[in-house]
Amino acid sequence: MNLTPSKFKFPHSQKLINFGKYFLISLVLLLGLHLAADANNPEVIIQPEWTANLEASTKLIAADQNLFVIRYEKDGEDYVSELVALDIASGKVQWKQKLPSYKELVRRRVFLDNGIVYVSHDQGVMGFDPKTGSVKASFKYEEIEETFRDRTIGIHQDIAVYGDSKSLRDHPYNNTYRIEVFGIKQDQTIWSYKPNADGMIGIYVGPHSIEPVVQDGILFLPTVIRKPAGRTEKFTAIDVASGKVLWTKESLQNPDGLWSAKVFGDTIYTSVFGNSDMKPSGKLRAIALQTGKEKWSYVITGKVKAVSDREVYVWQSKGNSGSNFVVLDKETGRFLRRFSLPRVYDDEPPDLVLSDGLIYVADMEIKNVTYGFYGSADNNSWVSAFDTQTGKLVWRTPTLMNSHIYQLPVINRADESKQKRLIFASNFLGKEGSSKVQSFVIP
Repeated sequence: MNLTPSKFKFPHSQKLINFGKYFLISLVLLLGLHLAADANNPEVIIQPEWTANLEASTKLIAADQNLFVIRYEKDGEDYVSELVALDIASGKVQWKQKLPSYKELVRRRVFLDNGIVYVSHDQGVMGFDPKTGSVKASFKYEEIEETFRDRTIGIHQDIAVYGDSKSLRDHPYNNTYRIEVFGIKQDQTIWSYKPNADGMIGIYVGPHSIEPVVQDGILFLPTVIRKPAGRTEKFTAIDVASGKVLWTKESLQNPDGLWSAKVFGDTIYTSVFGNSDMKPSGKLRAIALQTGKEKWSYVITGKVKAVSDREVYVWQSKGNSGSNFVVLDKETGRFLRRFSLPRVYDDEPPDLVLSDGLIYVADMEIKNVTYGFYGSADNNSWVSAFDTQTGKLVWRTPTLMNSHIYQLPVINRADESKQKRLIFASNFLGKEGSSKVQSFVIP
């Protein structure tokens, strides 16, 4: 049988075939160029504007044109420290002030209130003029035989709030304590809070602790109270001006004890890890600082690490590690988005610093690990800036060899006409080198 080939052809078929060929070739070329660009696109690393060789023992505070750093050194059995004011634009020392000596390294906190820089010490707090360094105030606390924490909690409108857990030595039980908190102004105690209960200030959760804080004129006081039913976690909110108790909340520490509680603005964000027999699940709650009423809740095993005007950034734990974040609406707790930060160090991240669409957070790599009784490792650190929408790395600072970044970075603009600066302190861990405070102009 003879077959006659059909002469029918789809109209413009050859043109369509040619177009398809060219389209595929163009697509492959574009994809290749994109991959090549990604492969050859190194990290953007910006260099410091200035560096000061100082070891900061507390968080940095910025006011007006100055940055305030507390440096210390060992002097026999005591620690001697000074408050140093650096010019934010140049890093040059503007003034220094010697601080009272103290026994414990942790006995320093710095606050900015009512135009005065306050620094705590073992027995009180001192206030300095930010521009000149002259002494503006000095409060002395009531003496106590034995202290377990930094007694200074916070300052509001020149009222210093301090407290501790006092040991009752004449009690038949050695581990019995009483909570004592005071409000003091111009060396006069204006109120005190002494609940008749066996308890301690602060709630300890593994290596971390939930500490008291003064925010917007309110003292947020977390405590652990011993009761016949078991250890009870208690929140107390106190008006700093009057000492009036605004509200209290308490719950048994087990089975679902607190994992975290932080104050951001006018809200307390609490996290419960969750130990349900049926299904482990944590819960995040937003509680009004003024009233103690719950605003909203969200089921997640995580901790709040930052809050902006509209959003809450929650670190979602995966075996206490990872850098996965869930972003919630600040007013309603509604889910908005999620992302992961490409950090090198995989443990729980510190709190985030937010500014102009960027997330600033310290990172670290550990190298040359040796094990044994005298084990060691090289800890190299830097600060990264990530996009708040995608979590992608935008730029970072140079690597600081054998250094830790313990305190949160500061974002500051010394002059409204100039660009913002990223400022942070690093603590050197090696033998040859120095700790640093560095400033970077944000690109």
